Amino acid sequence: MLLNTFERNKVPDSPMTGYRWVVLAAFGLVLFSQALLWLTFAPIETEVQTALGVGHFAVRLLALVDPLVFIALAALIGKLADRRGFRFTVSLGLGLMVPAAIMRAVAANLGLPGHTLYWILLALQVIISAGACCCVVCIFQMPVKWFPESQRATATGLTTMSLLLGNAAVFPMAALIGQVPASPSSEQALAAVSRVLDVFAIVVSVAALLFFALVRREPEAPPAEGRMAPDPAVVRRLLALPDFRALSLIFFYGMGFYITLLITMEKLMGFHGFSTRFAALVAGAVTVGGIAGSAILPAVSDRIGRRRPFILMPAVAAVPLSICIAFLPVHSLVAACAAALGFIMLAAQPVLFTMLGEIEDVGPQLAGTAVGVLFALGSVGQVVVPLLVELFHRTSPTGTLDYRWSILILAALGFAGFLLVVRNIPETRPGG
Repeated sequence: MLLNTFERNKVPDSPMTGYRWVVLAAFGLVLFSQALLWLTFAPIETEVQTALGVGHFAVRLLALVDPLVFIALAALIGKLADRRGFRFTVSLGLGLMVPAAIMRAVAANLGLPGHTLYWILLALQVIISAGACCCVVCIFQMPVKWFPESQRATATGLTTMSLLLGNAAVFPMAALIGQVPASPSSEQALAAVSRVLDVFAIVVSVAALLFFALVRREPEAPPAEGRMAPDPAVVRRLLALPDFRALSLIFFYGMGFYITLLITMEKLMGFHGFSTRFAALVAGAVTVGGIAGSAILPAVSDRIGRRRPFILMPAVAAVPLSICIAFLPVHSLVAACAAALGFIMLAAQPVLFTMLGEIEDVGPQLAGTAVGVLFALGSVGQVVVPLLVELFHRTSPTGTLDYRWSILILAALGFAGFLLVVRNIPETRPGG
């Protein structure tokens, strides 16, 4: 058994009933703000290049730092969350993110040479990513600590929705705050970047203040659950569990496929002659669909007392919806299919997190470690799966890159892998 001890120590549910939603809201704002910090430079890549005088890959690296840091730290931070608790771990993350975000804003106003400023921003982005890892790893540990079983998937859906909302909001927010002219000079571009960094530093600072003010205590044990002590070799033994390996493989590929779809969308839509703006709209539709799905489907899972169907649906739907997105040159159908894919695929994430806490050999007290390992593997998927897409792309007779078959092959490979592990996917909901 992964759990050395299991002692009953029930905590009354009623005193936490209203306060737990306050904690959830404060934590949701933290998740929202960390997404803004992670993706700050993605919507303003051209402006950053102009302002700093660096190449496209250098700017892209500012966003790629995050999954690389998650690969290195997520499992370790998951262990820390299990030992020290949700509030301590998130507070540590904010203690890293807030000063680094403020330093980013200050550095952009010091008149430093472009390349010097770039390396400062990259170093601060590493610190921000480490702080973000502390917060994101608790995305399920908070619900499992504060909510009874009947509400956990719902609460995890709301934390996941907060994360996705930040991913979606950063693009319009950066464009609105930056207000960059059509052909900006380096000074104008730097001023726009500086405004974005200033506002995002304020947002994360406000989120931190609210978190520290509102989240003052933490339950000793999950509602109606016992306290459990983790096994020292928990990571190795987690990976030995067939059901954990099955869920990990799904998360690995699902996260990788989601990122691949987003970064390839412009090429997919461009093949049909659609504009870059429409490609951004379709990419946004995937995330917005995921936000809606994360708010709805986990609650449905709680209500019907089933988890497994919500893990099966994305694998079954991925191939036909990917075909529609990649091959149908019809604006409305492409956007609708993108939203539907996000609704089904991204909503599986909070349900999957909930299943981890319900697996007998994992349990609520190992939720942080389990989610940390999961995010480490998912971050590897965010690096590996986009590389696979390059193996299958073609070039049309006119010289246009064709990524349609790449997306279809990736979806089919994901479905084939799912068939290999489906029997090891447990139904964990009591009574399900």
